[in-house]
Amino acid sequence: MPSAFFIMPVFIAIVTLVALYFRGEAYLKYFQQEEYDTRRFLTWVRCNAAIDRVATLIIVISLLVGLSAETMGSGQFAVIIALMASIFLSRNAIKQSKKPLVMTARVKRIFAVYMISSLVIYFVTTLFLHSYHDQMNFNVVILALPALLLQLSPLILVLSKMLLDPQEKAVQAKFRMEAEQKLKSLKPQIIAITGSFGKTSCKHILNHILSATQPTLATPGSVNTIMGITRVIREQLKPEHKFFIVEMGAYGPGSISKLCAFTPPELGLITAVGAAHYERFKSLQTVAEAKFELAEDVFSRGGQMIVSTDGIDEGLLQDRMNVVSGDYILVGEGQSMQFSKCVMDKEGLTLTIDSNGEEAQIMQVPLYGHHQAANILISVAAARALDVPWSVIRAALRTMPQIKHRVEVSRIRGQITTINDAYNSNPIGFIAALEVLDSLKNDGGRRILVTPGMVELGTRHDEDHARVGRKAAHLADIILAVTPDRMPSFVDAVLHEGKAQVIEFTTQDQAETWVKQNVTLLDVVLFENNLPDLYESRVFF
Repeated sequence: MPSAFFIMPVFIAIVTLVALYFRGEAYLKYFQQEEYDTRRFLTWVRCNAAIDRVATLIIVISLLVGLSAETMGSGQFAVIIALMASIFLSRNAIKQSKKPLVMTARVKRIFAVYMISSLVIYFVTTLFLHSYHDQMNFNVVILALPALLLQLSPLILVLSKMLLDPQEKAVQAKFRMEAEQKLKSLKPQIIAITGSFGKTSCKHILNHILSATQPTLATPGSVNTIMGITRVIREQLKPEHKFFIVEMGAYGPGSISKLCAFTPPELGLITAVGAAHYERFKSLQTVAEAKFELAEDVFSRGGQMIVSTDGIDEGLLQDRMNVVSGDYILVGEGQSMQFSKCVMDKEGLTLTIDSNGEEAQIMQVPLYGHHQAANILISVAAARALDVPWSVIRAALRTMPQIKHRVEVSRIRGQITTINDAYNSNPIGFIAALEVLDSLKNDGGRRILVTPGMVELGTRHDEDHARVGRKAAHLADIILAVTPDRMPSFVDAVLHEGKAQVIEFTTQDQAETWVKQNVTLLDVVLFENNLPDLYESRVFF
């Protein structure tokens, strides 16, 4: 055959691989945000119809026209145009990222297998058909194959991850073994914290208190998985650390048990059993069972459990305590340790804590939000269980730094007052942040709320958004609703109350631009939640 027969197919092959490269990178960003969970990633692809449209449509039309005209010459140029459009759309999706793809070693391995697999599929298919010397069919495949591979790229990515799973598990097992050996050698006193919400704040508060007495290490940020904790142990745990505070996340039944087997705690804390991650657990009973796996493990070693009753339904708590019996220390309203008074002003919280008939203790804490009072209380109870004197607790809390992105108040002279509660959101925390917004209001200023709403509420999504919306209508003057189409019950509830103005935005960036252009120094702005690209982006390929 003439060499010209090969020139365009080769060129199309090169451009196809470039298109697959950028498409794979775009998908990997979302795959990484789903923590490489195959089911959740493919569900995201399906629910968002995140499949190739533009390039596939152009290629299908060119095929139909080419077949009807019994020639494929013009179709080849159409495929090039289609692939260029695909490259443009993929790069656009990559650039417009609030949370860009982090090219970890694992990502690089997955991406390499994805590209090699795509390359093999492309050339094996074309060479197989070319061996039959059927030019018409060969050209049809050359035109159709790019569209097929673009459509299959999410599946190729998932299969690439699955192919690497054995190697990944081997690497993780090695690191985990090293971490376990280090724990056994250094023997820090392990304190585990779990809960539907409040666990990260509680961890930071307790870490600050205990660090005033002994060298203490806590898992940073929201690290709460086995591999995250493994890395902390291997890289940060030192012989001088007396206490090791571990946050434990529950991603389903058995999660906490596995974490406890890895980092066996002597003292456990449960901050709450609530609607956060309701979508994963389907019922509060299942959430409670998952959280109380911590109690089962702690009691098996003769340890103590501290539970905040303010964040758990009374009947649900009693049911779990009947099933999982042991040495419980209950804190909260009506319990042996509670706060009889909680006042919030522009300097933070002032708590009066009553404990077992002891003299009332007044704690001044530069944190904001009445919900933080429960986190402070359970942290204080843990410190007392570890024999930390009241004087040390009081002094430590007075210097407590704000917790990043969790009702973090910034009041700098010459700048607007902001409340950053952007890490995530749940109904209790949302309402508490709104109360902070109201309490920091300046005379003549406006209370401005910026929010995309809450996620992972499952069947409670509309109900909880409506409840929070009714509250927001009275505690905010202007509400900037980001992606309002995913929280219509919130918007409807605000409008029904008729108290606040609602302005709708497609993205967080647009809302923040409005804030920059319209706020005054007298205004107070609350940023409540900031969704990752998975929830906010409207992907169009």
